[in-house]
Amino acid sequence: MPKRRNEGEGLLSPRPAALVFALLVLATVAAFAYAQRVKRDPLVLDRVTFAGAPRAKGMPVVHWFTPNGDCRYDLMRIRFRTTVSGRGTVQVIKPGGRVVFTLGRDEFLKRYSFHTYYWDGRQRNDGTAHPGRYKLRVKFDGRTLVTPGVIRLHPAPKNAKSRCTSAASEFDHSRVGRKSDAASGSKP
Repeated sequence: MPKRRNEGEGLLSPRPAALVFALLVLATVAAFAYAQRVKRDPLVLDRVTFAGAPRAKGMPVVHWFTPNGDCRYDLMRIRFRTTVSGRGTVQVIKPGGRVVFTLGRDEFLKRYSFHTYYWDGRQRNDGTAHPGRYKLRVKFDGRTLVTPGVIRLHPAPKNAKSRCTSAASEFDHSRVGRKSDAASGSKP
């Protein structure tokens, strides 16, 4: 019995199909090698934390703040560690990428040091930022890094009164936007 011809012959002959398959296998191996290399590279930023400040000892750590002048969680403490040295700009941004406030511009960020900044809810034009979620962006040696997590600015209560105590009023509000730990060389 004679062999029947295949009704739907392929568009490619076996030789070009083998070439396409070989290129796909080669691209897969190259992508795997690149992914392994990226995994081995150290993180540039790590140990990022956001905490409402100032707070008295024993009070719980909160991850939001209300800049209403009542001396309770009026500032957001932003802290991170860099694993490489270089010059960087630290900014608070909206999730869409618009800059809200620049905490530090072209500052030297020493490797394996913690850097602490404080944000009081101001915008670039000296107004107060709207309640919502914000992110931290660090432009570092030609790279733009947006950290995971969000900074939550809550609306101030309508009946907020000044509750400043001597301990809370001792906080130096002139430190807003300035780093403290890396400059002094202290470790956590």
